[in-house]
Amino acid sequence: AQAAGGDAAAARAAHASLVRERPPLLQLLRQLASRPPLMELLDALPPLAPRWYSLASSPLASPGRAHLCVSIAAYTATDAAGTRHLRRGVASHFLERTAAPLLKAGGAEEAAAAVPVFWREPSGHELRLPPSPATPVVVIGPGTGLAPFRAFLQHRRFAHARKRLGPCVVYFGCRSRADDFLYGEELEPMHAAGAITLRTAFSREAPPATAGYWRGLRLNVDYVQDLLEEDGQRVAQLLLEQAGHLYVCGDGQSMASDVHAALRRIVEAHLSVSPAEAEERLQGLAQEGRYCREIWN
Repeated sequence: AQAAGGDAAAARAAHASLVRERPPLLQLLRQLASRPPLMELLDALPPLAPRWYSLASSPLASPGRAHLCVSIAAYTATDAAGTRHLRRGVASHFLERTAAPLLKAGGAEEAAAAVPVFWREPSGHELRLPPSPATPVVVIGPGTGLAPFRAFLQHRRFAHARKRLGPCVVYFGCRSRADDFLYGEELEPMHAAGAITLRTAFSREAPPATAGYWRGLRLNVDYVQDLLEEDGQRVAQLLLEQAGHLYVCGDGQSMASDVHAALRRIVEAHLSVSPAEAEERLQGLAQEGRYCREIWN
């Protein structure tokens, strides 16, 4: 019994080590000293999952071209010996390598590279602008979640006269204005011209001595949900009184739930209702197609 228990404990420890290390397949096979027949190995492996990207451009703004906004995925993992290994995202690094000559050449046609892509039949659940350009629009897209909303802004600009456009509020968040303020050179002039209201949260810009967490409180670390609550009255007016549409795109691990919680508190305060009633109202907006989310993990 003790031997069996010891074997089980060792197996759990080995599994925990693999989860922590996240070794590539070749490294895993080497660790296990395993050399399975190639065809059997290929049969046992699941197909590589597709990566679906929302376009970051409107065909009206760039006919014949499609823009992507991609985060280059990379992280470190530590093996059992304490050695750190760099892991790279498969799709994002493939695109980075493929696009490198084109970017180095400044977009010259002779440096163009071919990449096989697939498009998905519309399901009806995609993020879509409201039928009327006069409808107020609130978009929340931190990081690369901004991609579909850049396409929205381009479409509004090229498809409709400025005087026909309703209010558009853009919430964008990232760590640093200097390092990852995506499309800032486009958004800030639009804000200055009054075409949009731009609200930005840079979570790592406060001095380290004044930012962080203290007794469970977050201090001087700003996220988009904080801006939403600051603008709660205006957001509630656009969404609840002027039949506006609100869109969220981005990370589903924390951002989406935090934004949803902020919206629920905004509805609670504006309508003087309970949390459950506010949640019901948000669900109703989602069913009407006026609260739309595109979330990934």
